[in-house]
Amino acid sequence: MKKIFKIILLLILSINTFSKENIDTLFLYKNYQLEGKIKYDIFKMAVNGYEKINSKENKYFTIIDYSKPSYEKRMVILNLEDKNLEYYTYVAHGKNSGAEKAIAFSNKLNSYKSSLGFYITGKPYYGSFGYSLRLKGLEENFNSNANVRNIVIHALEENEKTSIKKFGFLCRTEGCPAIPRKISREVIEKIKNGTIIFIYGEDESYLKESSYIR
Repeated sequence: MKKIFKIILLLILSINTFSKENIDTLFLYKNYQLEGKIKYDIFKMAVNGYEKINSKENKYFTIIDYSKPSYEKRMVILNLEDKNLEYYTYVAHGKNSGAEKAIAFSNKLNSYKSSLGFYITGKPYYGSFGYSLRLKGLEENFNSNANVRNIVIHALEENEKTSIKKFGFLCRTEGCPAIPRKISREVIEKIKNGTIIFIYGEDESYLKESSYIR
């Protein structure tokens, strides 16, 4: 029996991407050790949407859970080739989305709010926050203005622990999912050029209307 299980396990882990037809989502969830980090229902939404995106680089997949407060780690980066959780870290939200928790979201220019949904990463560049990564929003009405809003991944302005200690929550942005400076460059180098990012938040409109998560 153990031998049969090992064979099945090897077959599952040999697949480079998610597939609803041949991979059990709960098994994946446990294999990536996501319990206590990302809720299973959110992971299931992420996998459903991921499978609907055809043109993508299948090495990394990033999930951000804005239903958690910013003083907790709420961003996971999955290595789809090695089948492991490569990063579990802090991530900021937009200053008009809320203080310790993101509760309001927008796709509008100058809203200074975070935008939900699926993104595909572009090319890195040097901007006002240093080495940064361009993002393209894939969902009309939810994040399609990411480019004109300059929603990018960049380093946090302040050390995450210092910020949380000072304010009780992570320093906020103009809508960008900023991450700790000490890992920002290496993360950008890994997830650049066509990998997928899913940003989840407790927003009734998105949960009802997004065609990706259903």
